[in-house]
Amino acid sequence: MRLAVEDRSNRAFDERHRVETAREEALGELGLSPNDAQRGNGVYRVTWDWLIEKALARLDIDFRRYTFIDYGSGKGKAMLIAARRPFKSIIGIEFARHLHEIAAANCQTYRNLDQKCHSLLPIFGDVLHYPLPPGPIICFMCNPFDHKTLRAVFNNWRERYQRGEQEIRILYLNMRDIAESAEVLAEQEWLIPIARDRRFVVLAPAVARNAKEAR
Repeated sequence: MRLAVEDRSNRAFDERHRVETAREEALGELGLSPNDAQRGNGVYRVTWDWLIEKALARLDIDFRRYTFIDYGSGKGKAMLIAARRPFKSIIGIEFARHLHEIAAANCQTYRNLDQKCHSLLPIFGDVLHYPLPPGPIICFMCNPFDHKTLRAVFNNWRERYQRGEQEIRILYLNMRDIAESAEVLAEQEWLIPIARDRRFVVLAPAVARNAKEAR
């Protein structure tokens, strides 16, 4: 019943904003190798807009200073939701060309009077090889990877942090339960949760969080 309700909501979002995000896609039917399809958990499913909004609302940042980066951006829905806030820019990385092309079209046709960020950049590529931009970043993902890929992505973020780029926030969402990735999340001792729910967690570097509390 919940999925039926969310499906109606997702389709209403598409109609209202002149985009196409709601239809599920099996990754194995999009020209990806079986290994790559498995890395992406096998299927594209649209993320619920209220869940994205709920997680974004828990960020403790000045949005204007941060670039929002969606890892495994699919058809770009999280990018469109994020555009309701005044981010410096918004980037989406997707390795399925079909999904990337839909995301690119959606960023062109999206209509929302509440849109505050108009710098939307969908990128076709592999998240493991994406060079992060300098400056403060928000890294967003909604359960887009298997655990091996998820670990590699977190390691890339950790290495960037250790090189001195310490203004980073990570939003991890799972429409079932973030406990499914508890093993990988628990390994990130350089991060602490600043907000948590059954379906999402907002992570920040421990040093950055402690410095803010000291002020």
